[in-house]
Amino acid sequence: MSPPATLTQPAPKGRASGRRTQEERSASTRGRLLDATIESLVEVGYAGTSTTAVCARAGLSRGAQLHHFPTKADLVIGAVAHLAKLPRAGSADERLARALDAIWASFSGPLFYAALELWVASRSDRELRQSLVRFERHVGRAMASLFAELAGPDSAGARDFRALLELTFHVMRGMALQRILRDDDTERRRLFELWKRLVSESLGRAQGREKRS
Repeated sequence: MSPPATLTQPAPKGRASGRRTQEERSASTRGRLLDATIESLVEVGYAGTSTTAVCARAGLSRGAQLHHFPTKADLVIGAVAHLAKLPRAGSADERLARALDAIWASFSGPLFYAALELWVASRSDRELRQSLVRFERHVGRAMASLFAELAGPDSAGARDFRALLELTFHVMRGMALQRILRDDDTERRRLFELWKRLVSESLGRAQGREKRS
């Protein structure tokens, strides 16, 4: 898996192109470490991912890794967080569908498989589990906020909104696990479109009940 492409920003006026600030160098180092960690998690799993191997993959020193991520748990949690940046998109008339698409996307790529490696490994790694629980809470709140923003105020205010969001996470997680054994997405896509319609109809009924009450 190749690392995500980065965009080269023009150098600010007054500073020669090619000369970077310490902050830019630090961000670049962190990005290389995080991208290398994601690659390793996806390719060889959590057990096969070592800080030494990540440094070699990133072409960086062990000291650079320790400066930014003192432990392996810090490194892998940071890497999953690095991937968990969902795009914000959606028109007014399709916001709910776009919100569900964003959740589907988060369970359809390297992010899910990297997170899955951490969930399994955390059963026997207390430090990793503690870090992962904190991270999951943070990501859960962020995704709930994103979902509410994309779905719009009318949907977000519905009584069943939170329950449908939680149920959506469970449905998506189960479908993503199935992909490990069956890589044909045709049936999953059909079921996902059905789920989108059921969520939309359920929220519509909930809003109707609240307006009448």
